[in-house]
Amino acid sequence: MGIMEIDNRAKTSLFSSRIIPWSIIALGAVLRIAQFIYNRSLTEGEAALALNIVQRSYSQLLKPLDYAQAAPVGFLLLQKFMSTLLGSSELGLRFLPLIAGIVALFLFYKVAKKTITKQSLTVALVLFAVGDHLIYFASEVKQYSSDVFIALLIIWLAILVFDKKFEIKYTMLFGFVSGLCLWFSHPALFVFCAALIVMYFYALRKLQWSTLCGLLIATMLSLVSFLANYLVTLGSLSKHEQLLSAWQSSFMPLPPTSLPDIKWFAYVFLRTFKFPVGLSIYELLLGVLAFLWGCFIMFKHRKQSILLLIMPIFLALIASGLHRYPFEGRLLLFLTPFMILVIAQGISDIRNKIRHQSNFLGIALVVILLIHPVLLAGYHLIRPRAPEELRTVLEYVDENWHDGDIIYVYYASLNAFRYYHDRYGFPVEYVEGIESRSEWTNYYQDIQRLRGNKRVWLVFSHIATHCGVDEERLFVSYLDLFGTQLDIFKAPGSAAYLYDMTLFSTY
Repeated sequence: MGIMEIDNRAKTSLFSSRIIPWSIIALGAVLRIAQFIYNRSLTEGEAALALNIVQRSYSQLLKPLDYAQAAPVGFLLLQKFMSTLLGSSELGLRFLPLIAGIVALFLFYKVAKKTITKQSLTVALVLFAVGDHLIYFASEVKQYSSDVFIALLIIWLAILVFDKKFEIKYTMLFGFVSGLCLWFSHPALFVFCAALIVMYFYALRKLQWSTLCGLLIATMLSLVSFLANYLVTLGSLSKHEQLLSAWQSSFMPLPPTSLPDIKWFAYVFLRTFKFPVGLSIYELLLGVLAFLWGCFIMFKHRKQSILLLIMPIFLALIASGLHRYPFEGRLLLFLTPFMILVIAQGISDIRNKIRHQSNFLGIALVVILLIHPVLLAGYHLIRPRAPEELRTVLEYVDENWHDGDIIYVYYASLNAFRYYHDRYGFPVEYVEGIESRSEWTNYYQDIQRLRGNKRVWLVFSHIATHCGVDEERLFVSYLDLFGTQLDIFKAPGSAAYLYDMTLFSTY
């Protein structure tokens, strides 16, 4: 019996401390690599940033970007280097986000071991590994995957400073690396300031002058880096009227003065669990309950950890209220690992309390929280995400192109079309569609430019559907009135229509 008990304990220890965590991390890496290898088309937003990276020199990337884009200058320079090294293809431009996404898995594991209990670790790792948006943005040209990596890096360094009792070399390392990170991630500032606030809070309680001096030097290092970054890029970005206007609804009302303002907080709080955290409507309420309970239980027993994890959320909200950072969707992806850690701790503690009455119910709650994210990740492993397959559409157009054909590009597809234009044998000149979401009859007038042409290709992707009408269908209804449809080809989120417009007449 003694030998069997020792053997069972050895197996349990091996299974819990080694095999499970590393298996989950490996699964997360496979899911991210699979999405990357699928090599979907660039979306309109990706293409806009890709054009800046490909068409500009290193020095030109220091200036405000074209096509209403914004990205950290360090990230842009690294992407430029990768595109020079690996080529400006989709895979070359997405390689850096992929590496950031995979390394973030390891960093998340390190942070999780220091911030939550061992019983919560597996749940946290699963949620992070299979997170739908974490997987998707690990193969997107933009900076959101590296935001997650950098946020975890800063928190891990802050934890290291606490573990080493504020030794000067570790405090300096935290300040130097964090200052460097500010050039590569915009929300890194919130994570750094959050960690710094927690550090000062604990240092002031002990009133150790050597510790305070070390923190002050670390603060100055990062402050100098931030000011230099602000002078180079952030200053002009904070005054970008087009971006500020586009994100207007994503700024926190400060102060809230009406009922809709109050509703904004409730709506945004719940929406955050869906995007970017990645919970569906089925487990969302359970996730919210687990998060709130996790905040309570961690504040009671792991105050330092919860402050490090929650403080960035409040700082991002304050920046949102000051119209300096939109509090929405992909821009909050950097908060996802922190929220997952709290959710995992909360659901683990709820399960421990319930299992004394019903072990089955405790396990069922964990399964309910995990089942949909796991199944969705498995589904996308078989059928990877492909929101806008414009490349596939353009390949079809290229294969069926006749001399004398002209091409009309829907206004919201222009950036992606520009990126792919030189890859195919399309003419240098093409017809650029107008944007008129407030007056749809203008599209009818715009189509009149196409009359008299025997073969006109109309290319669509990134279709606007949120303004009360599906604009692709609207265009087709106009075209069917005055032209003859010769061909049609559709791919996910994209389409091409071939029309004979020689019979076009106006009324």
